[in-house]
Amino acid sequence: MKILYSQIKELIPDLKASPKEIGEALTLIGFLMDSFTEISYKDSKDYLIGLEIRQNRADCLSIIGLAREVAAYYNLQISMPEIKTITKNGKQLDIKIHAVDYVKRVLAIKIDGIINKESPDWLKEYLSFYDLNSINLLVDLSNYVMLLTGYPSHLIDYEKITGQVMWSLNHDFDDIITLFGTSVKLRKDTELIIRDEKNILALAGMVGGKKAAINMETKSIIAEVAVYNRSIIRKNSRDLSIVTEASHRLEKELDPTSSYYAMQLLISLIIKYGNGQISSELFDYYPNKNISPIIEFDTSMPSKFSGIEISENDSIRILKNLNFSIEKKGKLFFVSPPIHRTDISIPEDLVEEIIRIYGFDKIPSNEIPKFEIVQDITPKNIILAEKIRDILVALSFDEILSWPLTKNGENEFANYTDWDIISTQNSVNDLFPNLRQSMIIGLLNQSNEYVKKNVDFINIFEIGKIFGKKNGKYTEHEALGIMSISTKTVLSEFKNKIESMLRLLGLSSIKYTNASQKPKIANSNSCLDIYAGINQIGIIYKLIPQEIKSNIYFAEINIEKVTKLLLQIKNNPVVEITQKLITLDANIELKKEESIDEYLENIGKKFNKNHIWSIIIADKYILDKKIKYTIRVTYKELSDQEAKKIHLDFFELI
Repeated sequence: MKILYSQIKELIPDLKASPKEIGEALTLIGFLMDSFTEISYKDSKDYLIGLEIRQNRADCLSIIGLAREVAAYYNLQISMPEIKTITKNGKQLDIKIHAVDYVKRVLAIKIDGIINKESPDWLKEYLSFYDLNSINLLVDLSNYVMLLTGYPSHLIDYEKITGQVMWSLNHDFDDIITLFGTSVKLRKDTELIIRDEKNILALAGMVGGKKAAINMETKSIIAEVAVYNRSIIRKNSRDLSIVTEASHRLEKELDPTSSYYAMQLLISLIIKYGNGQISSELFDYYPNKNISPIIEFDTSMPSKFSGIEISENDSIRILKNLNFSIEKKGKLFFVSPPIHRTDISIPEDLVEEIIRIYGFDKIPSNEIPKFEIVQDITPKNIILAEKIRDILVALSFDEILSWPLTKNGENEFANYTDWDIISTQNSVNDLFPNLRQSMIIGLLNQSNEYVKKNVDFINIFEIGKIFGKKNGKYTEHEALGIMSISTKTVLSEFKNKIESMLRLLGLSSIKYTNASQKPKIANSNSCLDIYAGINQIGIIYKLIPQEIKSNIYFAEINIEKVTKLLLQIKNNPVVEITQKLITLDANIELKKEESIDEYLENIGKKFNKNHIWSIIIADKYILDKKIKYTIRVTYKELSDQEAKKIHLDFFELI
């Protein structure tokens, strides 16, 4: 988009800034100056400023739109060009809008008694800056209004019209000869056109047709300004490979309301330079009026987003300079954008407007922004679930997703709680009427699919909700289901993986007891409840033989219980160490059915807590009937001799 410095001065009479300063100001507020040329216009030195309009700012594809931005930046008022008030004069035009889904507004009027001629030199010269060739006075004035207001207009020679003028989709025409003499092939029921009872007059929003083109003999015209559904213009433009100044603007979100001013200006200029007279009432099709939104706005938001202090007074001043309407109710502000700002709809849009006018250059480059630290509202169980996913993927497990509905009978063999089954009403599938009571159902179904595809080694998991009814009340919680299928895996190896995950999450004192409630699908001799300390957090078991000819192991963890336990863990404060830490190992052997956690718990009772820094399992080696563990104890505040003596006493190694 280009704009003359003299035009900016004309629209903003009190402007004192130089042409270069204006170009730099427009760049700062979001419109990049990509050219700056000294020219001669009307026999005087002038400057042509070229700008990139990258935003969805249809209003800034116009001289008036850019002048508004300059006026807002310099806190000045804009003086709009004078226009002629449209008065009723004559009968209604015979116009019909058929394509109601694609036409937002059409303004049309008949003007008679026109003396069309060659354009004055100033107009020819002006259009040349935009690479537009002068055609004749009427066409050139139409282009001038488009550049000034951003609204394309179309002039039709009234004497060349046959009957009613219509806006419709193309049903009857195979091609059109454009104003430029080019033949364009058309498709049926696709292009939006302007037509009469016999001929196609224009491709709406893109280019006029030769059939009713304006020439030097034209005396009577229908002038129209229209705004369309942007999607149809964009689609037609791309499909037909036609890109014009009109289509470039109309495929943006132009405001239909402001098109009335463009029509008034066009009529004023035609009457002024072409000696025409209005000879009809104004046709105005505008079924759905555009209404500016009312946005609830917190004036502290610009400071929070920018990281610098922007006062309430500055925010309100900037919005008012941009012609926003503001009403204060209590501590809140309610802001409405001007009708031409179709890009404004949410509070963040207002923040962007304030910051860009306030000045991105005022945000220091050598200081850390003063952002407000916002509260983390993400539920802890969601954070925990993400960590679980990372750990299990690292342990070679794949995540699956299944739906929570089950067939009749599936819950009976999988449930290990005292919950009753919940059946859905109006189920999406009558074959799956119940909500699952265990994650094993989906995992087992998925594993059967893997087996059909000859997948031998299966490690899968799923995180989701399980449901039930207890004492007449509905309940649910988030659970983790883990399944491992292999001909070689044994329960102890599967337990090791579960323990590794739980310890990496931050839990300790992992124990197992004979399950209090065993699901029917579990091998009763290999079914254990999982404890973290004194809290039961899940179950682990080997399945009874299935169709799959492999060992199948399953564990289910209550994620909500684990989340609560982790929240109770308190990190040790920083302590001062006056002597070096001493680390010593001890090797022990336990039967496979013995719990290492119980062993460590009993040993821990003997230790003086004041001298223990940490106790960890450093290594684990599975023998035929036993498991060999390396226990690593780190002592503090002791000499080497004292630490060795305590270590030998505790582990009975003397």
